[in-house]
Amino acid sequence: MKSLVRNTIYLSCILIFFSGCFLQSLHPLITKEKAELLEGLEGRWETEDSRWTFFRDSKNIKNISLSGLNVSGDVKFSFDEGDALSKDDKAYFVVYEDLNEDIPDSVLLEARIGRINDTYYMDITISDIFRDVNFENFHLFPVHTFSKIKIEGDDLNIELFKSDWISDLIQENRVRIKHETIGENVLITASTEELNKFVKKYGDDEKAYEDPINLKRLSNEL
Repeated sequence: MKSLVRNTIYLSCILIFFSGCFLQSLHPLITKEKAELLEGLEGRWETEDSRWTFFRDSKNIKNISLSGLNVSGDVKFSFDEGDALSKDDKAYFVVYEDLNEDIPDSVLLEARIGRINDTYYMDITISDIFRDVNFENFHLFPVHTFSKIKIEGDDLNIELFKSDWISDLIQENRVRIKHETIGENVLITASTEELNKFVKKYGDDEKAYEDPINLKRLSNEL
């Protein structure tokens, strides 16, 4: 597939979105076999400084800026054999836009949502749909972040697991979970099955989460 986004943008996406504040995992919490669709999620949601656009397929998307590159008119997302999410109808693309800049910085993510203990959780990772296969990009490895997600009318609430919380538990020997320490950050290396057990046990602990991201619905029109 022809690249639509420069390789340097892919690196900046990782640095901006996964800066070490949130729990980072090598493996996903939600697999495509366990993924569900969350009614009413598709569309645009916004805070004072960010906009999140959720969509599921190759529909045209209007007026989206990708990582500072203004894309005018329609952008068509098409898949070739082997591309991520090409056959997965219970996953979402997420365009995350940082509205603090004159030209919003943005990143294309992929998300799956599933239930654990009757609570919806979202698994997010960087999308590689438009990433060239070259020497530089072989050195970029996306991670997964997890959050609780809840919709109430026109309000969307996202609570991300935070890195400091899991780091403290590990350092105090209060939890056993496979991990690697990289500098000041902790990368969780536990399997998806182990991650699910972990969330079942600790998912109700409010100390585990960053402050909620509270978004308002803009439109369901994509």
